Amino acid sequence: MKKTKNIEQLVRKKLADGKNSKQILSSFADGESREEALYFLNNLPAENQRRRYLWLNRVLCLLLFIITVKKLYDMAVLQLTAIAAGQFSPLLLLDLIVPMINFYVLSKLFRFHRQGYQFMAVLGVLALFRPENRIQPDLWIYLTLIGISIFLLRKFFPENHAIAG
Repeated sequence: MKKTKNIEQLVRKKLADGKNSKQILSSFADGESREEALYFLNNLPAENQRRRYLWLNRVLCLLLFIITVKKLYDMAVLQLTAIAAGQFSPLLLLDLIVPMINFYVLSKLFRFHRQGYQFMAVLGVLALFRPENRIQPDLWIYLTLIGISIFLLRKFFPENHAIAG
């Protein structure tokens, strides 16, 4: 894991230095490091795109954080109410799954990983199937999350972005 983190940091540094993907890939000689570098090159945006849309990515992260904190608050209120009524059930803890997934996606978005934008678009659409997410202002937040995710996914990772090994 530490080696992967170092490769990601190295790839990010070289992208920040203005090197293109092919130059970066050619600097990795051995097979395992080269494959990991290729993975990061295919899943990280170009530095100029990252800087250009940094503010929009921060808005996306902030909205996801807000909706996650709201979910945690709602869950805490439900838990406390259930405890006060003597109706607590460990199954109520399943409501923690959504915030955990949101924090995972948030970590991906914060680091500009392609998976974060893909997950956010899909999970945003899936969230709209739950009735409690279709009330105001949650509906608009989810629609905004979906829209920004798809926009950034298309800007950061256009069709010709992928690099072959």
